[in-house]
Formats: sequence, C-alpha cells, structure tokens
Amino acid sequence: MAEYDNEELIRLKGWLASNGAAAAAGILLGVALLLGWYGWHWYSARQDAQAANMYVQVEQGLATDNVTPGLVNVVKSLESDYSGTPYASAAAMALAAYYVQQSKLDPASQHLHWAMKHASEKGMQQIARVRAARVLWAQNKPQAALKLLSADHPAAFDSLYSELEGDIQAAQGNRAAAYKSYQQALKSLPENAPRQSLQQKIAANAPADAQTVNNPAATQSDTASESQ
Repeated sequence: MAEYDNEELIRLKGWLASNGAAAAAGILLGVALLLGWYGWHWYSARQDAQAANMYVQVEQGLATDNVTPGLVNVVKSLESDYSGTPYASAAAMALAAYYVQQSKLDPASQHLHWAMKHASEKGMQQIARVRAARVLWAQNKPQAALKLLSADHPAAFDSLYSELEGDIQAAQGNRAAAYKSYQQALKSLPENAPRQSLQQKIAANAPADAQTVNNPAATQSDTASESQ
C-alpha cells in the first residue's frame, strides 16, 4: 500500500507543477481524505484479523476446559483493545457462559455487563442484558434483575424480556404479574417459534376464571363428574 500511495503523490506533484497552485488546497484535501480512508480500512482490517486470532484462542481454551489466567487476559485484552470488533463481545459472553457453568457468577456478571454496554452489535447487547438479568436472579437479586429488564429495547426482543420477567415474578410468588408477563411474551413471540412452554407457564399462573376460559374441556369433565 505504501508504494501505491507514494506513486499517487509523485503523480500529484507533477500535475501541480504543470497546472499551478490554484487547485492545490482542494486537491491536497481530497488526497488526504483518500489516504485517510485507505489508512482507516487497513487499520480496521488489521484489528479484525488480530481479534479473530485471539478469539480462536479463547474458543479453543473453552472447548478443552483449559481456562487459564492467560486465556482470561486474552478476553480482557479483546474487551479493552478490540471492543469495536464482534470478537470482543463474543469472547466476553462465551467466557461468561463458562463462569455460569462453574457457578462463578460474579465474573460472569462482569463480562455480561461489559458486553451489554460495549458490544458492537445492538442485538448482542440485548442478549447480554437478558443473560446478565438471569445471573442477577441466580445471585438472589430479583429486583435488580427486573430493573435491568425494564430498560427500553427493540420490539424484536419483547418475548425474550417478558418471559424472563414472568419467570422471576413466578418465582417470587407474584402469579398475577407472571401471568401478564407470559401473555405479553406469547403475544410477541415470532410465528414460527415454539409456543408450548409459554402456554404451559400461562396455564400454571392463570387466575381461576382464566383457567376455566382457557381449558373448557376440564370444565366439561368436572361437570360430568358432578352429574355422576
């Protein structure tokens, strides 16, 4: 790239010598912008390549259950020096998942909160937020988890947020709130997504009158039994 840039500059000097300095300011600005564009894309590609190689190390370490302090430092380096790449958030969330499996919830929460705030992809930020709320719930911090889930988010994630809200509310014994959250989750669920699990949660937390409406077969069976 350096040789290519130098050739362009040599040609520019020759053109300026024959055409005078009238257009020098404008043309030099154009070249500066062009070279800046080339330089940024070269730097960005270099960052992506380095981050990709580092992520491979993380992936291999996690796959072989070889999570050493050095591997953790690789993830931290991705977070601090390569945060603009998708590999940083992927590594942070992968390490967090490993920590959850090991019941190490504090470091899991730290990496998920980092991804929630700094992931280069908006969708990854939302998934990290939901996972961070799950970890808070596991840490016996249900109110903090619900507060995290109350943040504004894209409509595409409504079902994911609402179902977890319902799970937490149901665990707290707040069946009315859980029922409402599960209904919202079902309403927001994509058409091709499985519905049975949510329907079961709705049925388990439905008030008595809603259970009768939602399960008329059971009502008919009860009536038949009484008539006998």
